[in-house]
Amino acid sequence: MRWETETPTPEQLKRADSFFTRYPPQFLWSAAEFKRMDFGNVPEVAFLGRSNVGKSSLLNALLNNSKMASVSSKPGHTKLMNAFSINQGSVVLLDMPGYGHGSRPEWGIQILKYLSSRKQFRRAFILIEATHGPKPNDIQLLDLLGANGISYQLVLSKVDKTRDEPWQLETVFSVLHEMITDKKQRLGTSALGEIIGTAGDPPKKGAQRIGISDLRWAVMVAAGLDGLITLSGKPRR
Repeated sequence: MRWETETPTPEQLKRADSFFTRYPPQFLWSAAEFKRMDFGNVPEVAFLGRSNVGKSSLLNALLNNSKMASVSSKPGHTKLMNAFSINQGSVVLLDMPGYGHGSRPEWGIQILKYLSSRKQFRRAFILIEATHGPKPNDIQLLDLLGANGISYQLVLSKVDKTRDEPWQLETVFSVLHEMITDKKQRLGTSALGEIIGTAGDPPKKGAQRIGISDLRWAVMVAAGLDGLITLSGKPRR
C-alpha cells in the first residue's frame, strides 16, 4: 500500500536484489548499550518488531543468508543490537531486540537513545504481524516515534498466512493506514506513506517469498542509495 511514494519499477527491484546479493552480508558488531556502539560513517537503518513477529526470518531473507540473524520460537531471543554490513559497507542494517513479551525495559531505553541520537540513522522499519494487526505495544511504539519525530516505515510480516482469508490482510492495511495518517489520534506521526507486505519464510516448500525485493528497495531509498547503484549492484562512478 502506497500513498506517498511511487511503485518501484522492475528494473529498480532488480537493482535492489543485486545490491543485497552481489556480496555476502557481514556481521559487524553487537552492543547492549548505545554508548558501546562502534563508530559508523555510512547510512544505517534499524528493524524493530514485537517478540516473535518473524523479524529474524525476514532479515535472513532480506540479507539472502539463512543463518545471518538467529531464529528462535522463544520470544525475546534477540538480546543485543546487532549490526550487519550490506554491499561491502554501503549501508548498515541493525537488528534490534524485540519488544513486548520476553523483552526487558532497558532494551527500550537503549533503542530510543540510538534512534534519537545516532547521526548515521536514516529510518526504522517497524514489523507488524499480518495475522494479528497492531497490538497495544505496537501502538505505544508508533506514538513514541511520532512524538520524537523519528522516521519510520511499517512492514507487515507473515502475509502468506492470510491467503485463505484475504479480507484479514485488507483490514490490517486499512487499520494501519488510518492509524498513521490520523494526526489527531496519534501523538505525532513521522511515518512514510508506504506499507510493505512481506513473507520471508513461507511454510510451504517452494513457495515464493513476498515483498523482499520491495523491502530491499525501500532500504536503499531510506539510505539515499536509490540513485547511486547500477543494475549490477555496484556504485555509480
